Amino acid sequence: MENGNRCSGSIPYGFIRNNGDTQDLIIDEEAAAVVRRIFQMVIGGKGVNAIARTLISEQVPIPSEHWKRIGMEVRTANYSDPCGWTPTTVSYIIAKPEYKGTVVLGKTRNMTYKGVKKAVKVPPEEWHVFENAMPAIVDAETWENAQRLKRTVRKAPKCDEAPNPLTGLLYCADCGAKLSHRRSRNKEGYRENAYCCSRFRGITRLCWLHYISTCAVERLVLNAIRRVSRYATDNRTDFIKRIREASTLRQEKTVRENKKRLTKSKRRHSELNGLIRKLCKGNAEGKIPDKHFESILSDYDAEQTMLEARINELQTAVDSYNADSIRADRFIELAGRYTDFDTLTAPMLNEFVEKIIVHEADKSSVKRVQQVDIFLNFIGDFTVLDDYDEYTPEERDAMDAERERKDKKNAYENERRRRKRAAAEPV
Repeated sequence: MENGNRCSGSIPYGFIRNNGDTQDLIIDEEAAAVVRRIFQMVIGGKGVNAIARTLISEQVPIPSEHWKRIGMEVRTANYSDPCGWTPTTVSYIIAKPEYKGTVVLGKTRNMTYKGVKKAVKVPPEEWHVFENAMPAIVDAETWENAQRLKRTVRKAPKCDEAPNPLTGLLYCADCGAKLSHRRSRNKEGYRENAYCCSRFRGITRLCWLHYISTCAVERLVLNAIRRVSRYATDNRTDFIKRIREASTLRQEKTVRENKKRLTKSKRRHSELNGLIRKLCKGNAEGKIPDKHFESILSDYDAEQTMLEARINELQTAVDSYNADSIRADRFIELAGRYTDFDTLTAPMLNEFVEKIIVHEADKSSVKRVQQVDIFLNFIGDFTVLDDYDEYTPEERDAMDAERERKDKKNAYENERRRRKRAAAEPV
C-alpha cells in the first residue's frame, strides 16, 4: 500500500480491470455514465433519497446487477430487486475519492483478538493517499462540490415540492451559523419566503435575526455572477492580475526569488545525500572513526531536516502563486459553460457560489440597508465596480476611502453586537 498497490480485490463501481490486472483499472463507460449522472444530480440540488428514487424509476441496474450482467464476480448476490437503489448506495458512491482519480489505501486494518478477526478503522493521518493515480470519472471541482452539498440537510416546506437551492449557502456574519429557510404564514395571511439566522429561532435567541428575503438573495447572486463572469471573460489579463494581487504573493519578483531559493535548497539536499553516502562508505572501510562519523552524520542530518522544511515551505509558496492563475482560468472556463445568465438555476448556483455572508440590517436611517458578501468558487469575494475604468484616480481614491469607512463601521457594529450578546448569555 505504501507503493500505491491495491491489496483488496474489490474495485469501485464505474471501473473494470484491464486484462484482469487488479492494479490497472480502466473506466467502464456504461457504469461511469451513471456515476456522472449521480454527481450532476447532486450539483443540481437533489438529495440521496431523490437520486435513488430517480434511478429506480428509470430502472437503472444497481452495481451488483451491472457486474453480474458483464460477467464480473459479485460479492453480494442475495438482492431481490436488480434496480433497487438505496440512499446508502448513492451516498457511498458520492463519497468515493476514486472518482476524481485519487487512490486512498489503508483506511482499515485487520486485527485478531482472542481468535476473532475484526476490521479496525485507521486514523486519516495514517492513510496512504495518491493523487491522480487512476483515471478520473468526474473532475475534482465537481467531486468537492458534491461533498459540500451532500453534508447539507435540505427539507422541502409543506407548501413547496422541493427544498430551496439556497439552503446551506447562507451564513450569519455575527455567529457563523447557517441561515434557515422561513416559509411560514404570518397573521395577515402572507406566506414568507426568506432566511434568518438559525440561532435566532427558538427560545434562547442567541443571535440577531439577519432577515433577508429569498428573492433579494437570488437577485444579488445572479447580478454578481453575471457581472463577474462578464468582467472575467472580457478582461482576462486584468482579472488574473487582480486575483494575484489578492493572494499572499503579490509580486512576480518574490516568486522568482522563491524559485531560486527552492532550486538552491534542492541542490544542497542532493549534495548532502552524496556526502552521507561517502561518509558511510568511509566509516565502513575504517577510514573515518566512529566518533567523527556520528558527529558529522548528526550535522548532515540536522541540515537535511532544515532543508526539507524549507523546500516544503518554498514549494507551497510557489504553488500558491501558480494556483492563482489556475483558479482564474477555471472560473473563466466555468463562465464559458453558461450562455444564459438571466435565470438562476440550482446547478449554476452550486457551481458558482461557495458561500454567502449575510449581515444584520442597518435601520438607523429611513432606508433599510443590509450588507451581503458573496464568495464565488475559485476567486472568493470578488467585486466589480460599475464603469470603474471611467473614474479618475481621485474619484477611485474617494470610493476606496468610503468603502474602507463602511468596513470599519460594520466591524464596529459587529463587535458591539457580539459584546451585547455575550453579556446577555448566562454564565
